[in-house]
Amino acid sequence: MTLHIGIAGPIATEYIADLLTEGASDLPVGYPGAPLTGVLITELLRLGYKVSAFTTDPSLYPHSGPVKASGVNFDFYICPARPRAWRFNKNHVGRAIDGFAYERQQLFNAMKLANPNIIHAHWTYEFALAAIKTGLPHLITCHDAPAAVLRHTRSPYRAIRYLMARQVFWKGQHFSAVSNYMSEAVQHYTSQAINVIPNPLANYVISNGRIRTRPPVKHIGMVCNGWDDLKNPKAALMAFAKIHRNEPMSELHLFGREFGAGESAQQWCQQQGIAAGMIFHGATPHKQLIERLNRLDLLLHPSLEESFGVVIAEAMALGLPIVAGSRSGAVPWVVGIDETTDNRCCAVLTDVSDLANIASAIEEAFDEYYSERSSSGHTRALRMFAPKAISESYLAMYRQALLTDTIPKI
Repeated sequence: MTLHIGIAGPIATEYIADLLTEGASDLPVGYPGAPLTGVLITELLRLGYKVSAFTTDPSLYPHSGPVKASGVNFDFYICPARPRAWRFNKNHVGRAIDGFAYERQQLFNAMKLANPNIIHAHWTYEFALAAIKTGLPHLITCHDAPAAVLRHTRSPYRAIRYLMARQVFWKGQHFSAVSNYMSEAVQHYTSQAINVIPNPLANYVISNGRIRTRPPVKHIGMVCNGWDDLKNPKAALMAFAKIHRNEPMSELHLFGREFGAGESAQQWCQQQGIAAGMIFHGATPHKQLIERLNRLDLLLHPSLEESFGVVIAEAMALGLPIVAGSRSGAVPWVVGIDETTDNRCCAVLTDVSDLANIASAIEEAFDEYYSERSSSGHTRALRMFAPKAISESYLAMYRQALLTDTIPKI
């Protein structure tokens, strides 16, 4: 008997579409985001397990149940979700008002229908609460620190999400976190041990990696989703402007929501008179983003706090040196700054709240050790974030969660 694993969380249809053979035409987009859940699903299927995946999509509201598509050993359930957080959604209040009760019930119904041996829920919110309610063995992976998110984004919506997470930690039985920083940030919420298993990288990221030589001109990439203080883009943009004044051939390529042509970032840069050398790509499909990053020479990541930082790990796998925050949550752990190694670390970490420090760090990252940084990051990414290694770590946790049950041998 094959172990049947449920994966619940944000899952974009585009990342698992090639796994589907039945009912796949005209599927809704699912839950857009990073491809990590799709990477895990793909690897578990490759290893021979049966997988049912559960996500939500507001375009389905008020559909009476999930849309289902299937492939070999794989079922994909997309459940309806309310599009509005506060205002009425036809005959339902906003999803924040009742703590995502409608969404949790939809997910619960789909999970009970699929009836996997174990459910692996990502993020400590509606997906985890639905998994816990089924009574099935479960593993919950923590991708953010709810208190830190609330501290940086003070709003009623984030307060409700925080309370949902506290219920998850109170009721949940098995937990993992995507970094040491995350594990330490949430361990006090639960008496259960929280194991560290990082996010997996897509194979198309890893396969594009290479060791790089120091370029004659600086071509820098920055990926930010959102124009907010936590992402800290203004200091980075001003730091690049300082470099560009001395090196007019240098370029900064900007990706993510609010970083497209005519969007918030470009408007602000034009108002400040610092837009020279900046190319505003905006929101970019993931494979295309990886292709474009692969043509660049360095990743600038000014975020003040990261629970993991997938784009940093992706840049490492591509062989790009990194400039990022020395106190930005999980960043030092992801880049391996604290490890004893014969190789120079792939990143130059600095105080990213100070534009002069960012500019100096960028200059340092292009020094005579550039290739060593490229090699160090590439090596660490292959060792730490490859899909097979991550999947095997999760399988070990599935075994732990299922110890009290009669289960198939895995």
